[in-house]
Amino acid sequence: MKYANRFLIFCLFAFSFWIVLPEASSRPQRVRLTTLAPKDSSFDKLLKRMGAEWKKETNGQVSLIVFAGGSQGGESAMVDRMRVNQTQAALISGIGLSEVDPAVAGLQKIPLLFRSLDELDYVMGKLAPDLEKRVEEKGFIILSWMDSGWVRLFSKELLETPDDMRKFKLFTQTGDPEQTELLKKLGFRPIPIESTDILPSLQTGLIDAVPLPPFFALATQSYKSAPYMLDLNYVPVVGAIVLTKKVWDRIAPEHQVIVKEIAQRIGREMTESGRKENEESIRVMSEQWGLKIRDFDSDLQNSWDAVVQDAYSFIRDSTVPADIFDRVLMHTEEYRSAN
Repeated sequence: MKYANRFLIFCLFAFSFWIVLPEASSRPQRVRLTTLAPKDSSFDKLLKRMGAEWKKETNGQVSLIVFAGGSQGGESAMVDRMRVNQTQAALISGIGLSEVDPAVAGLQKIPLLFRSLDELDYVMGKLAPDLEKRVEEKGFIILSWMDSGWVRLFSKELLETPDDMRKFKLFTQTGDPEQTELLKKLGFRPIPIESTDILPSLQTGLIDAVPLPPFFALATQSYKSAPYMLDLNYVPVVGAIVLTKKVWDRIAPEHQVIVKEIAQRIGREMTESGRKENEESIRVMSEQWGLKIRDFDSDLQNSWDAVVQDAYSFIRDSTVPADIFDRVLMHTEEYRSAN
């Protein structure tokens, strides 16, 4: 009986100790974030400022370490690292984020759809709540959306028409078999590689054409190996600051509000600076480094429109889920009708 009482007392003591242990959300969260944005670029600096503000405004409960320049691998690797908790966050494009949920591809994998950034803003505003819900169900929280203007086509030789592009070995993202298959169906020659391997692949001749944001072409000096640019709005450069839900749930609710508010403000600054940098990069590459720019006129528009319409029949329900594809087109027409 004496030993039974002692055991009962021990159990009560252990239980009382357990129930007063601090919850996970009260422990400081050290977030490791990866991005392809070049080191010391405006995006890299904004991310570091975001981390400093998180730390200050949460009294040290949430801190951030930024790994820029693709030092942790391409976007497929970034997603994989978050899934196994090697990293906990990423500034990632819509292409990378579509590996989490293909619905996000509706913003960045429908070529030549959006005519203006205002049109993109409208469609993003309509889709964002549903996309965020889908991504959360896959274990990730979207803290902020942003964009950086347009992707253009860079090539080693002059590229104007779709027939021209069929002669080129075209970069496509590793880990995106649907996109690769789509390009093959349209008669192109896609070469799947990681974004971090674009420059050496251009230099060695593995690829000779690549859709790139101009600021990325300038920062990585890819334009030196691909000195021709077709000035078309190929697709928008959409991105998001993403955090794993596992870490998000460990952050105290009052700090979640702070973290998201700061991230959204930083996202707006990224959009503003990214759009300006994209256009400024074209000017610098043209005036200082001899980038040869082919304007996208009405004749070229017609030749590309025919290919795009064929592409859409493949993209719907393959690259982009049918319901999202239909909504993107519907909201695009809404905007055009009102404007």
